[in-house]
Amino acid sequence: MVPVLTIWHVKQEVELKPKLLAIDEIELLACDLEKMEIKIRVVCSKGTYIRALARDIGEALHSGAHLTGLVRTRVGEVRLEDCLDPERFADWIDQQEIEITEDN
Repeated sequence: MVPVLTIWHVKQEVELKPKLLAIDEIELLACDLEKMEIKIRVVCSKGTYIRALARDIGEALHSGAHLTGLVRTRVGEVRLEDCLDPERFADWIDQQEIEITEDN
């Protein structure tokens, strides 16, 4: 199987097969008609391609659509707000006590 991106780079046409997935929620967070931009929140099953969802929304509106940003706010039970800020990682690691044993 060849990844779609690889096929795109060599400019071959490819037919993508439909994939069954679950979109539990789609919420419109913002709509700017002058910029023709919307911001949505999506709760979906694993394996959902949000870029493909954007494309499908554009097709349903008889328009083009693409992503200008993507933030994954949750994976399973792990939420973004519960994660360590990468900019604070060095401080966090400095505060850790590391025990070295003979097994290490």
